[in-house]
Amino acid sequence: MEGTLFLLVPVLLPLLSGLAVGLSPVFRRRKLLLQLWTACALLLSLASMLHAALSLSGSSLILFQLTERIQIQLSMDSLCCFFLTLVAVLWSLVGFYSFEYMDHDEKPHRFHAVFLASLGILSGLIMSGNLVTLCLFYALLPIIKLPMVLHTRSRESTTAAVRLLAYSAFGTIAALSGVLLLNQYCATLSFIPGGTLLPGAEKQEALSWIALLMILGFSTRAGMFPLHGGLTAAHPVTPAPVSAVLSGVVTKMGVLGILRTVFYCIGADALRGSWVQNVWMSFSLLTVLMGSSLALREDVFKRRLAYSSVSQISYILFGLSTLTPAGFRGAMLHLVFHAAFKITIYMAVGAIIHKTGLTRVSELKGLGKRMPRVMVLFTMVSLGLIGIPPSGGFVSKWHLAAGALELSSVFSILGPAVLLISAILTAAYLLPVSVRAFFPGSGEPDSDLSSAEPGPLMLLPKLFLTVFALLGGMFPDRLIVFFDSLLSGLL
Repeated sequence: MEGTLFLLVPVLLPLLSGLAVGLSPVFRRRKLLLQLWTACALLLSLASMLHAALSLSGSSLILFQLTERIQIQLSMDSLCCFFLTLVAVLWSLVGFYSFEYMDHDEKPHRFHAVFLASLGILSGLIMSGNLVTLCLFYALLPIIKLPMVLHTRSRESTTAAVRLLAYSAFGTIAALSGVLLLNQYCATLSFIPGGTLLPGAEKQEALSWIALLMILGFSTRAGMFPLHGGLTAAHPVTPAPVSAVLSGVVTKMGVLGILRTVFYCIGADALRGSWVQNVWMSFSLLTVLMGSSLALREDVFKRRLAYSSVSQISYILFGLSTLTPAGFRGAMLHLVFHAAFKITIYMAVGAIIHKTGLTRVSELKGLGKRMPRVMVLFTMVSLGLIGIPPSGGFVSKWHLAAGALELSSVFSILGPAVLLISAILTAAYLLPVSVRAFFPGSGEPDSDLSSAEPGPLMLLPKLFLTVFALLGGMFPDRLIVFFDSLLSGLL
């Protein structure tokens, strides 16, 4: 081993903590001890990840070296610091929310074991120093994620797990195959801003196909058409904390894989104006429109949100595919704000299911009287996801549209048009939930007027993320400055 050994802590600490929960029988019998152990593990993991992000930028650690070019390496750069901070905060918030949500579950230790272990895998993926290491952790992610999808042990969850595994297998094989093929065109597989292509490699037609293969491979985790099936199958059958992190965090790992491939290995200049860029933009815009349209038709609440996630993640992919500074800035802003919005929405839906057992939008009439705080927060983040100012969603979509307008092709018109139509559809499938909850109509008698508000552990994380998303929209300057600094050398 060579380098800073502390880089192993954010990976091993949650992994070993989760392993201890899964193997020790004491956590199966004593729920309070399980929650205390998990809380301590989350806080220590949060501290280690934030320390690595804030203090170890530029550090690296070689774990294993097969050849001079193929090695397992952890390293820290600006992009890694950003993702590590984001995931540390979001994962911890959802973890504390899950204590109350999973309180009546028959086997909460199984959930918390996998939840902690998954954080270790995510940390390793984020801190990967080259494409080989990234693909290794990318392959491990669905393996550790499957138990969370299978948690309820229902027939639907088994079917969803099989579909998720099939899509994940394709994505992993495609990404790994791309890495092996890309190796001959790059000076190194390590991540360097602007790319590492050998002179003249950008003229090779094979490079375009390799780029498309890797974009499709990583997009299976991001839910881009035609590889969105695993995501939409998993969300409706998993516990709400799992759905929250799947949508808000895990999908962003697909975005990270594409970021590393396009901007740190192949280079944006090699793809700008190519047919690969056009295909990428076309698929992302099609997914934006398709996801919003299908969400509008769904009555099952979590399935509606699953299609919404498919649509919203492709906002990010479209921004990246423009290969413009404004588009990149908009994509990264939307990555942050979508994570806050969608995790809050899933936690609100989880509170509704946990406290009332209601799972369909059509069943939520008058719910605002029983859960006013939850529904107010749901409404506020829904407005943000639509893009109503002064929320963060407005800021990110403004920059996405600006990035599209910088293009000199039909996408300069098509991009903003699709984003506008999708925003209207987003309003059409989210706002009726709030209207139905707060204004059920005089002809709709309330069958139950008892309060169903959740406790502080389920309410405070939602409040924190809602306030963050609103303040981020009103004061986005620091985020914009940081993302502009990332742009240096990328475009």
